[in-house]
This record gives sequence, structure tokens and C-alpha cells, in this order.
Amino acid sequence: MTQEIVALPTRRPLDVSSLPIQGLLRLVSNSRVQLALAILMPIIFLTIFRSVLPLPGPLDTNLRAMMQPPSIEHLFGTDRMGRDLLSRTLAGVQISMFVGFAVAMLALAVGLVMGTLSGFFGGVVDRVTMAITDIFLAFPSLLLAIGLVSVMGTGMLPVVLAISLSDVPRFIRLQRSLVLTLRTRAYIDAARTVKASQFWLMTRHIVPNTIAPLLVAASIAAANAILVEAGLSFLGLGIMPPEPSLGNLIRDGQSYLEQAWWISTLPGVVILLIAIGLHFLSDGIRQVLDPRSRK
Repeated sequence: MTQEIVALPTRRPLDVSSLPIQGLLRLVSNSRVQLALAILMPIIFLTIFRSVLPLPGPLDTNLRAMMQPPSIEHLFGTDRMGRDLLSRTLAGVQISMFVGFAVAMLALAVGLVMGTLSGFFGGVVDRVTMAITDIFLAFPSLLLAIGLVSVMGTGMLPVVLAISLSDVPRFIRLQRSLVLTLRTRAYIDAARTVKASQFWLMTRHIVPNTIAPLLVAASIAAANAILVEAGLSFLGLGIMPPEPSLGNLIRDGQSYLEQAWWISTLPGVVILLIAIGLHFLSDGIRQVLDPRSRK
């Protein structure tokens, strides 16, 4: 009697290398992301290649070209010292982009760690963390940033730290709520039954499943940080002249709105476009990463 050997169908291994490419394609094909890129990419391109463009330096003065309106020679016009406003605006965008990215990454990193520990362990750690975050959340972001900058001083580093400290409590709250939801899932209980360590549970099962909402929050925080930095610089508490910042560019033209509207208006339009682009980007990232919002 012969036995027939039936070959069982083998399961094709998952091509992990294609996952990032598929995610990137889904992200680029999203309509909101495309709109955000259409707004942000020209600004980013001009900012990156500002040094090779036929533009004067942002600090170069020309007293013969004081307060000239927008023209072919000076697309954004000039300010009260004859400095090219387009060059200064692009230099201010560079500072604003750095502040937004640094604040988002710093707030995300601190909020991820503290929120995970607070939500996972609970008890005294959770109560102390939530008490501290409630104190910070009692103040508006701009008001808290003004108070922190007044203590730490003006400049790039104090501005980044001040805005980050005002944003960290929101990331802690978000991460804590995500961890509280995930730690009661069945696969977490199953991992505990096989004696998985606390560190393994947090790094392998909890944190990876919270990254998507945090990335959306980080893009929103970057837009908010750019606006707060502009507000601080407008009040004379952020980036100080002669270093250009979008906020102090608007303040420089405040006294000349009737005679030279372009000094304040055009940098303000750039801030508005950056904020709108980042908010469209965050909405697109949310749609791509959230399975419930996909068609």
C-alpha cells in the first residue's frame, strides 16, 4: 500500500522592504498631502537654495534702495534700511522651519517617554506626572512661552526650549491615553502570560502602536511652534535683530503699514502659507495612517 505525499502550500514570506515604499506611495497619493506639498515645496526649495539665488544677503544694506515696493529687482521690495525683503524672508523661513522641526521632535520624544511610563505603570508615577502637566496646561501656549523666555533669555535655544516645554504636556496626555487603551488589549495579556518583561511590552507592543497619532500631533505642533516663535519675535522676546525672523520682519514694518505695506504683509502671508500647508500635511498623514479614514 503506497502512501501519497501531499505537498502543503507554503506561505509566501512578507516582503518587509516594500512596506515603507507602499506607505510612502499612499502618503503621496493623498489629496491633502499633495496640496500641502504644493504649498510647502516651493517655499522649502527657495529656502534651501537661497545662497545660490541671485539675491543680496539678508543683512546687506543699500540706503539708495530704501523702502522700494515689490519689483523685478526686488520681488518682495526692500525695508527701511534698503535690505532685500525676499532674502530676509527666506532667511526667516529657515529659522522658523528649524524651530518648528526641533520643537516637534523634542516634544514628541519627551512626551513619548513620560506618557508611556505614566500610562503603563500608573500609581504614583501617573499622579505626579498628570499633576505637573495640569499645571502647564493651565496656561495658554504663547503666555507660557513668554514666561519661560523671560526667565531663560532670548535667542534660538531658549525659544526652542520654551516652546517645547509648553507643548510637551499635550504629548504626554496623548501618549498616556493611547497607552491606557492598549495595555488592556488581549495580546498584552497574552504576552504577560509568557513572562514578557515590562520593557519588552513597552518597546515591542505599546510604543509601536502609538507612533501614528504622535506623528500627526507632531506636524500640528510644528505649525504651532512656527506661529508661537513668530509671536515671540514680534514682541521682541524671540530671535533678535539684525538676525531675520518672520516675527521681527512683521514688527519692523508695523510703523510703515500705510507707506510700505509689503514689509509686514508679505512675511505674514508666508507664515500663513506655512501654517496652512503643515495643517493639510497633518490631516493627510492622519488619513493615511488611520485605517478607519481610508476608502
